[in-house]
Parts: sequence; C-alpha cells; structure tokens
Amino acid sequence: MNVWIADAGGTKTSWLNQSGELLEGPGINPNTLTEDAIAQRLPESVRCSASTLYFYGAGCSSNSGKIRVENALRKSISSLQHLEINHDILGACRALCGTNSGIAAILGTGSNSALYNGKHIIQTVASPGHLFADEGGGTWLGKRLLLAYFRGDFSADLLQHWNANYPEWNCDSLIQFAYSKEASPAWFASFVPFLRTYAFDFPEVKKLILQGFQAFVEQHLKRYNFENPLPVHATGSVGFYFQDFLQEVLHQHGFELGLVVRRPIEGLAFFHGIQLSQPHG
Repeated sequence: MNVWIADAGGTKTSWLNQSGELLEGPGINPNTLTEDAIAQRLPESVRCSASTLYFYGAGCSSNSGKIRVENALRKSISSLQHLEINHDILGACRALCGTNSGIAAILGTGSNSALYNGKHIIQTVASPGHLFADEGGGTWLGKRLLLAYFRGDFSADLLQHWNANYPEWNCDSLIQFAYSKEASPAWFASFVPFLRTYAFDFPEVKKLILQGFQAFVEQHLKRYNFENPLPVHATGSVGFYFQDFLQEVLHQHGFELGLVVRRPIEGLAFFHGIQLSQPHG
C-alpha cells in the first residue's frame, strides 16, 4: 500500500508519501478548475503509485467541489483503493492543533479559519473566495497593492522599485489583464513577494500588510464564541513570512500567536501516522 497526502491551495499543492517523498505542484481548486484541468496537475508518481490518498483542498467544503476532485482523482489514478477528500481548513486544524483546542488560520493565496476542539471543527466563518473575502490572504494583499499603485499612493522610492521589478506592467496593462479570463487569484497573489521584499523599508507597505491582518481578525477571529483564550495557529506563505506583523495585530486584539508553519503537510503526515525520517521544513 502506497499512502499519499495532498495539501492543495490556490497556488501550490504539496504531495507527500509514506517514504518521505515530497513533491510541489501547481494549486488545485475545484471552484476554478475543471476535472480535466485538475487531472493534468497530478504528479506522475502519484498517478502511478497511490493506493491510499488523503486529499485536503481549497474549495472542497462543498459537495460539488468534492465530487469534481474525486472524479478527477479516480479517473487519473488506476491503483487508487482508498480516497478521503476534506476541506483544507480541516487539514490545517489537524496539522496545527493536533488533538488540542485552538483556532487554525490559513493565510496563503486565500484566507480561512476555524475554531477546533481537538477532534472536530465547531465553528467556521463563511469564506466565499477572493471576489468577496480572503481578508489578509495573498490575493487580498495583491489587489490592495495594485490599487495603491493605481491611485498613486506609492512614495517616489517605492515607485522606482516597482518599475524595476515589473517593467512589463503599467496601469493600463494591469487593469486590462486583471479583468481578463487569464487573471486568477494566484496572479493577484504573485505580487506578495514584492510586499515581502519591501515590508520593512517602506511604511506604506507595512501598513497595507497590517490592514490585511486587521481585516482578518475583524472578519474571522472576532466572530468566534469561546470562553477561555485559545492560541491562533497559522499556516500559509503569507502567515509564515509576515508572522511578526501577524503577531503584532493579534496582540492588539488580545489573541496569542501559536504555531506558524509555511505548509501543513508534515503535521498531516503525523496525524495520519506517517513517521518521516527527516523533516522537509
């Protein structure tokens, strides 16, 4: 039996098997991809070897999303005997909280959260995707960064760095592409590395990131009902690389930052009883 675990976000999918083989592939979200497109994003070694697959994915909270993913996986993996598909927020809870109570936050391309009692998710906040929500996630931050550029809110020095990093873009071409069919949530999130590079040098960049986390706290964490203080654990590249700013905002609102990991795949391996001889970081 060859066991694989998948953690699929909007930008990347991590695949890990019982032998410790870790693969990174493109994101898989059934809300934005067809069954055929999902199938095309499966690594060849998964297609050829997986007999058991635990799949945690963005967009898998609905039955329609799960069905689309299941159809794509079963058509593509002939050796598949056992398949479990769950929402990525349950994966985050299991990876970050284990058997303890806590709040799990996903801050990657998109954003999501859940209140977890150590076994089950007991409360979530509606997260209808990048058109309506994703506060503090990469897509949200990318859109606000672009808006600041359009409205001339960059300082002269920051604008110079922007032009050096993105000589192919101007206001007209950005707007035209943003409203095209090719523009995906991952494309908006692709501007997050720019924020990361200049977050500590330009106050307007730091302010934008803090605004994202403020919105996440207001729209997610403050909606939960719990009596005793619970740690807020976070996963995703945005939460990981900007964890100092996240901690600053959480403290302002009386929350404690707990475990922060870039990706939850190894925590999921532990949850499913897979012992890795060497961590992948």
